[in-house]
Amino acid sequence: MRAADDTTIKSRQTKIEELALEIGNALSGCGIYRMSIHDGTGSIRWHSTGTMDQAESAFVLDALDCLALEPSRLSFERESGQGRGLVAFAARDPRGALHGALVVDANLRSLGGRTDERLALPTFARLLNRLALRLAGTQPRNSAPAAELEGMAVTLYVQQLLKLRSTGRTRRYEVLLRADTAESAPQEAPHDLIARAEDPASGGALDKVVLGELCNWLSANRKQLDVDPAAFTVNLSSGALLSESFLEFAEKALRTAHINPRLLGFEIREQQVRQHFDAVLRFVKFCERVGCHVAIDDFTFHSDVLPLLRQRAVRMLKIDASLTVAALKDKVAQAQVAAISHGARVLGMHCVAKRIESPVARQWLSAIGVDFAQGFLLEGPLPITELASLRLIEPVKRVADPEPAPARRSSRHQV
Repeated sequence: MRAADDTTIKSRQTKIEELALEIGNALSGCGIYRMSIHDGTGSIRWHSTGTMDQAESAFVLDALDCLALEPSRLSFERESGQGRGLVAFAARDPRGALHGALVVDANLRSLGGRTDERLALPTFARLLNRLALRLAGTQPRNSAPAAELEGMAVTLYVQQLLKLRSTGRTRRYEVLLRADTAESAPQEAPHDLIARAEDPASGGALDKVVLGELCNWLSANRKQLDVDPAAFTVNLSSGALLSESFLEFAEKALRTAHINPRLLGFEIREQQVRQHFDAVLRFVKFCERVGCHVAIDDFTFHSDVLPLLRQRAVRMLKIDASLTVAALKDKVAQAQVAAISHGARVLGMHCVAKRIESPVARQWLSAIGVDFAQGFLLEGPLPITELASLRLIEPVKRVADPEPAPARRSSRHQV
């Protein structure tokens, strides 16, 4: 029996724990107070003290977001005072794909190096490479499960968020949909398609098509995404929100496509939160578990939505476009927009303004601290298949008067 125990294959968790001890020995004398290892979803895989407070949990999510979108970045840190701080080191495999992070609470002076360059040593880099391989999933890289709508061809478009202050690109995209009905099938008006998607009886059929196609594209372009990461958000219909089967489909799509879940998010409208709070909370907790992020769309700071802002998966607030348009004419709307921008900063979330119709509006929104802008006047959508040829980091040229322009989901399921 003893000989059999000696030859037992070690579990992945055991290998992670052994590597954690090896890393701890390598960092001896560097002023480390505690250390933890997290996978790509932010879940704890090992912790030196066994506990982690809320501030550290929030830091881990911020760090993974930053490291996922900046492939050349080695670390992310936040000072806590008196020379002490948290530092997250990216656990990337030899190809550069991010699989998690090593987080240390340390004396930054003892740790040495400048911000983003701490412990930039070959031996430490090899340990992080090994950690990435330990954290990497073992699922086969099959294509995502296919879902179809009878008589309908679906084309995915994307629209990029732009930085308000620097007018730069962000590599953050909202996924839009163009659905074309086959000639042999009865023509369906856009509002009918939207109503069908919002119907709880639909089971999220249209959402499954969109998510399945997106995961297939992400899987097919994973080499480029490892080098030039980009984040994508999908609008969630009420049909999908109220469907148990959609959660199962989404988890299977992520698992079989073998993509980084931190690069995928879902947009939920404030009205959906007010009407179906329990279902929204269930979905947000699902996103937190699998590692996806959530954006609240058409946000007005309604009191019914405030409890949801405590959830870690909620990472972005998209201001209701009616407030953005009215802000320069109406003092109440202006106060609401300013409150949302300030509240987002306090909560550590990103804030997005939509439908910016003038340079004056853009300048004012930038001045009050809104992070990103989105709109057809700023940058038009393009088919997702064109991202690979344009490269994700290059500016996207707006095509005048798209034919026709893709619509967002909810009132935005069809072009």
